[in-house]
Amino acid sequence: MKPTLPARGGRIDATQGSIVRSLIRLAGPILTSNVAMVVYGVSQMLWLGRSGADAVAVVAIGMPIMVFCWAIGDGFVMGGAALAARYAGSGDDRAVNRVAGHVVLLVLAYYFLLAIVAVPIMERVVIFIGTPADIASDVALFVRILLLGMPLTEIFYAYSALLQGIGNSVTPMKMFTAAMLANMVLDPLLILGIGPFPALGVGGAAAGIIICRGVAAVMCVFLLMRGTHGVKLTWDDLRLDATLLRRLGKLSLPIGGERLLQGAEQIVLVSIVAGFGAGALAAYGVGTRILSLAIMPGFAVGTAVTTLVGQNLGARRPERGEQATWTSGGLTFLLLTVLGVGMAVLAEPLISLFNAEPEVLQHGIVMLRILGPTVGLFGVFVAFGGTYRALERTGAYLVWVLISSWLIKIPLALIFPAQLGTPGIWLAIAVSNLLGASGTGLHLKRCFAPAAGEAKPVLR
Repeated sequence: MKPTLPARGGRIDATQGSIVRSLIRLAGPILTSNVAMVVYGVSQMLWLGRSGADAVAVVAIGMPIMVFCWAIGDGFVMGGAALAARYAGSGDDRAVNRVAGHVVLLVLAYYFLLAIVAVPIMERVVIFIGTPADIASDVALFVRILLLGMPLTEIFYAYSALLQGIGNSVTPMKMFTAAMLANMVLDPLLILGIGPFPALGVGGAAAGIIICRGVAAVMCVFLLMRGTHGVKLTWDDLRLDATLLRRLGKLSLPIGGERLLQGAEQIVLVSIVAGFGAGALAAYGVGTRILSLAIMPGFAVGTAVTTLVGQNLGARRPERGEQATWTSGGLTFLLLTVLGVGMAVLAEPLISLFNAEPEVLQHGIVMLRILGPTVGLFGVFVAFGGTYRALERTGAYLVWVLISSWLIKIPLALIFPAQLGTPGIWLAIAVSNLLGASGTGLHLKRCFAPAAGEAKPVLR
């Protein structure tokens, strides 16, 4: 058995010691990074609001388009992080570097190709999805600027994810926080045109993202070449390996598919809620934003679990990987359930912070009271996704996303409201949360269970 990589450069060895302590040390900085992104998003919306209502609408329409554009790239990044975690657990730093080299090449190739294909047709795309004609050109401009900058900026995300995979979540936290703070300073200058800067509106918002994250990406390339944080690239690491490419593709493409399914699900849910009027739609928007704050720790745990389980599988300690899965899932359920129940109890004051109109309050209070207690279940579903990535069973998790979203949630959201009105939509989401968490839990138990006559768990 190979020794694990030495815990240098802020790296955590999750193959020994307290699982809870390792989870907190990994997930805490990831959660901080997520909070920094949320704070930045709120700040950007405030400045765009001063630029005009149309500017806010442009970004509100443009960002879901970007979610689809990011889906496949995210798959390569997250799949690479899962593989890096395995190799870190086995102590094979050479393989970690090879994975990093292939992730960098795949990310660059994907976003270059995406920019070439999507930029010329973007205006037709935004019109096709129903964007109002008076802002269609602005939405296309916003998305085009981001698309052209992504081959560089996404290296920033790739490097951060690879560091998280080998157990270093503190350095990405510092990088994300610095980039978000810089973006918050630059946004008012470029959006509103302060001092010598021209007022660029939504174009300024997109340019600010590219500038700040582009600078961070250049720094990441420099750090990769020097190997400062335990991942070092040489020209040999950029030489394509067909076997590694196949493994990365098998691991990564289902993650991209998962992202696409979830993005499409949100679009369909919005259209269903919109059928009940502007008040219901406003309540859904407010309620979703509130619940997303409670769910945020679940996404941080999901990323941390990939590292925890992956390192232990690489170190040939699957029993500890299984223990990390159930410990992480249990803690996530308890924490998020407490947060969700608290939001259900405080539903009225929370909704009224955003909108106190009677119709919005009525719909929003019911939404939080139904969905709040099930936040922990959705958090478990997300956290278990991290284990599927570590097990290299992302295809199985894609199937669970398909079942949860498109065979349970969407059909029930279409059926239940006929008798229950908008509460039927919230109930459909709650049922999906319950069945998704319990289904993945039972399946993972089988993945880790010993086969007949074997001493070791069946992991593939």
